[in-house]
Amino acid sequence: MRMRVALGLLLMCAAGCAWVPVEVESDVGERGPNLKTWAWLQRPPVARGEAEFGAVEARVRPAVERELGARRLRKVDRERPDFLITYYAAIEKPIDANAITYAAGVPLTTKPVTSYERGSFLIDVLDAKTGKLLWRGVGRRVFEPQQTPEQRSERIDAAVASVIDEFAPL
Repeated sequence: MRMRVALGLLLMCAAGCAWVPVEVESDVGERGPNLKTWAWLQRPPVARGEAEFGAVEARVRPAVERELGARRLRKVDRERPDFLITYYAAIEKPIDANAITYAAGVPLTTKPVTSYERGSFLIDVLDAKTGKLLWRGVGRRVFEPQQTPEQRSERIDAAVASVIDEFAPL
């Protein structure tokens, strides 16, 4: 166990110590061995700061696919997945938490959230059968105005890895 922790710390520092603080805000406890296949939610993710959305989108999707694949969770296109994934990025403006809704509604979190501050990155996992939110992880301080494109790429990769690790640890 100590070796695993030491290796993880070494890898983080080798990647520029790009750790991202993460909070799990919604977890209905329905994760487990029954969740093996996934697909993207069929709608474009919401990003506040549309001018930069294309560059963020081009980085987030491959990072999510890579991280879920590393955890042996298989992306499917034609068959029904066990769960759906989407994300939100507060690039230039905060995101109003009340604006994030799904067909089956969003369960209450353990603490009332009215908005996600600029710089936040959210990943939502939904039940593919019901549309119900199963899990939400939020990375903080991902997007900063002074970031270079390279720094932003590193932060997105770190945020995706950190958030997905809370959902499905290696």
